[in-house]
Amino acid sequence: MATRIRKRILIALLCGAVVFGAAASIAAVSNSPADAGALRTGKSLVSTGPGFAGSVGDETNPARDAAPPIAPAPLAGLPLAGSPNASATRPVYALTDHPLFAQHVGLGRVDCELPEWQSEPEAARVFYRAAVRCLDAAWEPTLRGAGLPFRSPRLDAPATVDAVRSACPQDGRPASYCDADETIVIPYDAARPATAHSRRGAQLALLAHEYGHHIQQVVGVLRAYTDRRTEAGWQTAAGQELSRRLELQAGCFAGMFFGINHGRGDIDQRTWDEAADRARAAGDRPGTPRVRGAGHNAWGWWKWGSDKGDTWECNTWYADQKNVE
Repeated sequence: MATRIRKRILIALLCGAVVFGAAASIAAVSNSPADAGALRTGKSLVSTGPGFAGSVGDETNPARDAAPPIAPAPLAGLPLAGSPNASATRPVYALTDHPLFAQHVGLGRVDCELPEWQSEPEAARVFYRAAVRCLDAAWEPTLRGAGLPFRSPRLDAPATVDAVRSACPQDGRPASYCDADETIVIPYDAARPATAHSRRGAQLALLAHEYGHHIQQVVGVLRAYTDRRTEAGWQTAAGQELSRRLELQAGCFAGMFFGINHGRGDIDQRTWDEAADRARAAGDRPGTPRVRGAGHNAWGWWKWGSDKGDTWECNTWYADQKNVE
């Protein structure tokens, strides 16, 4: 009799534990993840600033949808930083398994001091040159530490589109990157509508996105992408999907710079907010080829980079298709 009673008590306790566990699991699924910044500070959540999940990352980790376990060492025979052959860096022509995305690689923190923005072509050039130096200071130790090459991009920031000297043809975009001569192109007249009413954040966001393409160029991603898209067909659905993955990754890289350096130097809250507004407007326009990503994904990947500050998290080449639409 006592044995049967003990069994019944044990069964009741086990059932209660299962019910409690299921309730906890349902609550965890129904609520969005707790914000890391709020957990560290104990503050209530707000709608702006780095550390808050973007639209891509609310319920999933977009870069890890189909990823293998993280690699314990650089791929493709790259020398480890600090080894005798560490100076013999070279690009790696790969996408999904590129060594920059195979380990957790952060970005250097910098105290970025920028000249005051003035709506005048020469002053804009001075601003962009200073911003390139900030981005160089953040990215150079990251790439060299990962055993990858680094070099600063050229900058072509003329007063008008007609005065662009870079090798690539222009289509009127506010900013672009020319891989043929590794030049960031920002014509003042083309960029002006995109930077109106911005103190400096939108201007820096434009530059940081194109700088993200420069990083893709120097490490070998851009060449691998070009080869893959040529093979798929430049304007096929598969080719355009590759373009979106490339663009969304550049946006994620740009977000990394703003998130890591939020609150340092001139990257204050207003600058971050202006850059975030620019990221929200960076997606494909209705009726245009789908080569940049939907607006919510363009914003989501920028925000994910700002939140995470980690190249491993910017591996759009592994992301599910829904996150690169």
